[in-house]
Amino acid sequence: MSNQSGITPEGLIGEMGNLTKKTNKPSELLAKIMLTTEKIKKIKERDIRFAEPILRQNGNAIIFPHTINVIQGQAGVHKSRLAEFLCASMLKRHGHKAELLGYKRENYDANYTVVYVDTERNQSEQFPYALQNIQLKAGYQKQDHPHNFKYISLLEIPRKERFGILDEYLKVLKQETNNPLFIVLDVSTDCIEDFNKTDKSMELIDLMNVAINEHNVVFLCLIHENPKSEKARGHFGTELMNKASTVMQVSYEKDSKQNDTDLIKIRYLKCRSTARHIPFFAKYSDEQKGLILASSDDVQEVMNGKKQKADLNVVVEFLEMYLGDGSRLSRRDLLDKLMEELGASEKTIEDRLKDISTNKIPLQDQNGNKCCLEKDKREKSLKYLLIPTENITDETE
Repeated sequence: MSNQSGITPEGLIGEMGNLTKKTNKPSELLAKIMLTTEKIKKIKERDIRFAEPILRQNGNAIIFPHTINVIQGQAGVHKSRLAEFLCASMLKRHGHKAELLGYKRENYDANYTVVYVDTERNQSEQFPYALQNIQLKAGYQKQDHPHNFKYISLLEIPRKERFGILDEYLKVLKQETNNPLFIVLDVSTDCIEDFNKTDKSMELIDLMNVAINEHNVVFLCLIHENPKSEKARGHFGTELMNKASTVMQVSYEKDSKQNDTDLIKIRYLKCRSTARHIPFFAKYSDEQKGLILASSDDVQEVMNGKKQKADLNVVVEFLEMYLGDGSRLSRRDLLDKLMEELGASEKTIEDRLKDISTNKIPLQDQNGNKCCLEKDKREKSLKYLLIPTENITDETE
């Protein structure tokens, strides 16, 4: 096949080789990007059909093919238990009836191989027990060994050797199966030598980027947040947030005095391919030895205590839902919405908005960008909007 200029891919490689002799540039890499350009050109000529999601929750599209996805949270908030439900959903036998926090695989004809890479649980009890739970939730018995469920522990591998072993293992898997891969890295920062070093962090980021572009692979990365912060750990965490398509945050819901309750809140901090979904709540069940969806009564009991004072964090979450997609709301519309949702007086809501705006309390838009609440006075009617922190100028004041 040749392009419109009459140059074949083989001829293109030859031309790049000749160019390299003159410029000392790496011919193979130049040829590769030029051939990729030709491939993109052909795709651009057609109507683009975006990929359907591979996993939904309560009808909402959550995870798509060829993506990097994240579960983040403080230590001890059940990130791994949430990951168990996503893995079980991907492995679930057709016809098996199990409520998996509302998660459901989209296409049972696409037989994914789930690959669980663990770095911190012991190999005698904790990790095997987690694997049992995944299989039982998916409709298998403990004694079963599903051909499309793979797992390794890197606990005994020295940290500086883990990236190399992981890279080698994934290459072996690609040779063993033609199935698309759903790879869980728990925890992802433990797969590299130093998550604060740019070069070490980018090794894993680059590996994932190459994998999702060249193969049918999806990554789910678990990562700890910095203490008393919502920021994912280290330089690796910063880069991971930039590359991720869907970011879920797991945390304990606070009461009106900012103490942890037993409600576990799962927020969607970033949804690149859809509008950001509303949070949902779970609880840890001693009987189930795992997570269950919280009842509406459990949620209402906690939220009522916070609504009485229009808790600042609750107002922030509603602002992210109302304005996170780039929308602008007039002062009157925003006040009415918040008053109805929170059952608070107009003065209380105005005080909260003033506090959030004046003190530049951080919010996030639906792409996970840090924003501030701003007032746009340029129009006849005052409007509120979210502006990325780096884009704030005096023009909105």
